[in-house]
Amino acid sequence: MPWDKIRNLFRRARKTIDDSNAPNIPWLEAANNPWGVDVFDVRPVTLTMLSTSKDPRCATNAISFTSDDGTGFIGQEPPVTQRIETALRYRIDNVLADGALFIPEEMEHKWALYFHGSTIICVRSWLREVQAVAHVRLLGDIVEIYEIQGTLVPDSEDPQLSVRALDFLIRTHALDLTYPAPLPAGMDTDGYSSALWCMSLFGNRAHFASTHAPDAAIPEKPLRTQSLLHIAVARGDIESIDRYLEGGIPIDLLAADGLAPVHWALARDTPTAMEHLLAKGALVDVRSTEGATPLMNAVQQRSFEKARSLIARGADVNATDQRGFTSMHRAAEMGETDLVALLLEHGAEPSPLAEGQTPLSLAQGRNEREVIALLGRRKPNAS
Repeated sequence: MPWDKIRNLFRRARKTIDDSNAPNIPWLEAANNPWGVDVFDVRPVTLTMLSTSKDPRCATNAISFTSDDGTGFIGQEPPVTQRIETALRYRIDNVLADGALFIPEEMEHKWALYFHGSTIICVRSWLREVQAVAHVRLLGDIVEIYEIQGTLVPDSEDPQLSVRALDFLIRTHALDLTYPAPLPAGMDTDGYSSALWCMSLFGNRAHFASTHAPDAAIPEKPLRTQSLLHIAVARGDIESIDRYLEGGIPIDLLAADGLAPVHWALARDTPTAMEHLLAKGALVDVRSTEGATPLMNAVQQRSFEKARSLIARGADVNATDQRGFTSMHRAAEMGETDLVALLLEHGAEPSPLAEGQTPLSLAQGRNEREVIALLGRRKPNAS
């Protein structure tokens, strides 16, 4: 389906307010925003307008990416043959593994982004078609996009608009940062039209927009994928887990959500994938970007069996996250008496202090009587 039909569908089926009742689109001058250029605040449109389509293919396509690892898009050529030189740079965590950079989960998400074989594949979600392929090279802890094949902005004669669009997608979709969407030259006189244009091309990930390119430093946040290893773990596919490990994906690699494969394995109904990773050498106390261990996550999920399995493999029952909270804090606050007893049985400190709270005080705040009674009988440092 061509782009012009998508735009017509957008205008016809999705516009829920007429121009006479158009919302006010605030204009923020350069001195009053973090990006140093004049921007529109397009959120009154992009965060309130719903995406619908009378074409069932578009609706089906838009929400079809949940379990898609992107390998089916490898080798697809963009419909536009132009090539654009660029030098966009982003930090990485030693390795950028093949996998998903952004998976659309709703109609208001307009793009899927994948990294495979030194390319970033940009897929228009409503179409399930590759619109651009960005070629990258690794420079130590930096990844550089040096060429874009195709276009991300239809009907534009300005190739640099596609460069800005790709930078916007990486920052807002893959890195989950707030950043101005690019507007074509001359679109800074009509805020409502600009907001509709952003909604059509970028959906609800566009919060601000500008015709001017911000002076942007390399983001501090590292670029990560939902690696093929993570996706195999989510599927419980042991054969693929082994294949990706043998292919060099680090077993404790953090995904875009800040979690290691063992953390992801906890979402499975059975502990098979988790136990397989641990047997393969995964760290039982691997930390997420927020400092959470698998044991903390197992407790948070109220999974007694997985918590017991992790403890049996040596998990630290007194580990603290970046805020100082332990597994015991989590179990007590949720009123999970069996988990509290399990942790105590294996040497957990009953009264660790984090941000002014102990497990007992958290249980008292929720009136979890059984936990209160159990912890009330224990003294600090008692075994």
